[in-house]
Parts: sequence; C-alpha cells; structure tokens
Amino acid sequence: MKSKKSRAFAGIFLCLVLFAALSLQGCKGKEDKKETSGQEENQKDKDLDQDAPEEEDGEEGAGEEASLPEEEAPAELPDTVRWFNASYAILTELNGWDYNIFAGLPANDMVKEMEIQSLEQWWSVTDRQSADETLDWALTEGHRTEFVENMQQLEQAGMGEVAPEGRKDFMLANFQVTEEEAQTYVNDYAMYEQYGAGAIDGWDYCRAMNLVSFYYLAQYYTEEEALDKSLEIAKTIQPLFTSWDELVDSYLRGYEYWADESSQERRSVYEDLKSREDNPYEVDYNTTLEKVW
Repeated sequence: MKSKKSRAFAGIFLCLVLFAALSLQGCKGKEDKKETSGQEENQKDKDLDQDAPEEEDGEEGAGEEASLPEEEAPAELPDTVRWFNASYAILTELNGWDYNIFAGLPANDMVKEMEIQSLEQWWSVTDRQSADETLDWALTEGHRTEFVENMQQLEQAGMGEVAPEGRKDFMLANFQVTEEEAQTYVNDYAMYEQYGAGAIDGWDYCRAMNLVSFYYLAQYYTEEEALDKSLEIAKTIQPLFTSWDELVDSYLRGYEYWADESSQERRSVYEDLKSREDNPYEVDYNTTLEKVW
C-alpha cells in the first residue's frame, strides 16, 4: 500500500527577506515503513518552499516478507562480522531473518533471485553500477543532508525564536501545512535543537551497512567485497558514537524523521534483542574492527 505526503510550505515572515523557492531532491534510499521486505524505500522528501503551490511528494512501499530457508546452523562469526550484523539487527529481526548469519540469510540461488527483485523494486538497483551509486548516496548524502537543510531553513525562518509550545501555531500561521504536518516539523526541529546536525546520522550509516548485505545476497558484491566494504563503513561509524545505545538512538531518530511516526516498535525490538541469550549487541561496540576473512 502506498501513500503520498505533501510537503509544500507558503508564508511570509515579519520583515524577513523572502527565501528563494527551494525544491529539495527526493531521496534515493527506499524503505518500507513496516520493513517486511528488507529493502528500504524512500519515505519522504520534505519541501520547505515558500509561496509555492502544495504538491505531492515522497512515497513509501511495502515489500514481501521473506522467510528464512531451512539451512544448517550457522558457524560462529568473528566479532567484527557480528558487529556488522548488529548494526542492522533491528531490521533483520523485523524481516524474520537470522542476525547470526552474515547478511541475515544464506547466500543461495533462491535468495539471490529474491534480492535482485527486491532491490529493483524498492531501491531501483538493477546492477553493480546502480548498486554502487545508491550506496554512495547513502554514505555521502542520505536523509541527514535533507534533514539539516530543512532544519536550517526553519531556523532562518525564526523557529528557534518561538517558544516550544507556540511552534505548532507558528507553523500553521506561516506555512501551508496541516496540523499533523506542522507537528511533524515541530518534532523534527526539537531533534535538531537537542542533537545538532548529526541527529540522524546513525539512520543513514546503518542503512548503508544493510545495503551492502543486500548486495551480497543479490550477488552484486562478492562475499569478500561485501565484507571489505562493511569494514570500511563500520570504521567510519564507530568513532561517531560511543555505544550501541547511542548509535541505535540516532538510527531511531532518523526513522522518526523519515516515517513521521513513533519509533517505539523498533525500540521494543531493540530492547527485546538485548535481552536474548544470543543478543547481537553483546559484541563490544568498541571492539577492534579488523579484517578476519
């Protein structure tokens, strides 16, 4: 089931010079809101246009749930690979996959065909070139770039000068938005104020890690290429956060920004995973990440 969200603003603020009409580009990353497919579809492209007509943009899609094929019990993974798996274990669990296997599923012909179809449907990835381009987008731009640009626009418009309890009315008075949309931006801005420009960085980086795993299953990347790329990304992520809790908090904030809804379901999955005997987060967040394959 697909839905479209309108994100066009219109308004004139006090005696401020009118901003030029801005049209933020749609995000290439794709994610199903319920994430039953393992492939992530673009949820929203929030436009902060002034004096612009209201228009539809941003969409979400739903993919098929994939069940784990019957296979032999997976071998014990080295800590570095366990770290990779932990970075996207929430989504792995939501899909009903196995976070004790690199990438969540055994790499076989059936899984390959499933992943090729899913990547094309939800990420517009059809070959090695488009796979590389999409991963590069997640690593260099992602939703975090859009988030910062939008929050900076609100900041310039005077949002920060308005008391928190008055911000929803401020949005309704100055922008062409519904009450629900106004509250969404108020929530987003609160995240920006509290956590800064890096508020949702964990969202993009965890998705990038997950993308590499999908590429491996689809056989766009060999196992060694996928492991090497995962190591590279993991070494980028690790210094940005101090713990799994901190990384996951950032990931969940990104989900809330993208989905315009609570991340409580995912938070519950995270807490449940930590309570399990095979807790994927038992691997030390600060473990030495090294090539062991």
